[in-house]
Amino acid sequence: MDNSEQKIIKNKRTRRTDAEIKKSIFDAIYQIIKDKGISVLSINLIVEYSKISPLVINKRFKDLNDIIEQFISRWDYWTDLFSENKHQVPTKESYRETLESVLDIIWKKKAIQQILAWQITEDSWLQDSTIKEQEAGIKKFTGQYDNLFKDSGYDIHIITAIFLASIYYISSYKKKASFCGLNLKGHFGNIKLLEGISQLSGLVFENVNKTKEKEIAKKMLESGDHADKVMHITGLSKEEIKAL
Repeated sequence: MDNSEQKIIKNKRTRRTDAEIKKSIFDAIYQIIKDKGISVLSINLIVEYSKISPLVINKRFKDLNDIIEQFISRWDYWTDLFSENKHQVPTKESYRETLESVLDIIWKKKAIQQILAWQITEDSWLQDSTIKEQEAGIKKFTGQYDNLFKDSGYDIHIITAIFLASIYYISSYKKKASFCGLNLKGHFGNIKLLEGISQLSGLVFENVNKTKEKEIAKKMLESGDHADKVMHITGLSKEEIKAL
């Protein structure tokens, strides 16, 4: 076997699949965003990081916007985390676990933090497209809890918005400084935020349940039921029933 034949066989063995090439490109983009932010992305920078020629990249993507759109779709954790089928039965625990998963991803992945910052500071059709997809995912997620919060006086959509906004913002402080007197650096900061999510979401669901129980208690009292019976049925304390 001569040298030319050996080269042909070697090239066939080392030729990468389309999926492998795209993975190398997306891995490079992730590193660029992590190091420099998304606004500096360019074909030349992707070529530099991925070691893949512009010709190969241009064969697989229409332009830079197409590359960014496909990249964000691959890293779009919303679809999974906020899927309407993620939890068959919406509960306090499922709500808390989803928020904890959001925090875990954003806290650990700087590229996700950079993408969120890009969505806030930049304005383009691509922004609108990705934000709409995210919004649809969040709406499906919160919609699962509408019945639990119905007639409670609490709006699960507003509560979720505040939770998510807090997670986004506070996560950006993890390597900068303390926030509201809390040292958020490293693993300790992550643990403190997880505790906060558990405490606050627990209070929200507890208050919603008590609101419904108080409505039942009112109706029982109006029907002439004794306070002891109302306490037994609703689980409310004597003081809570007296305050009705």
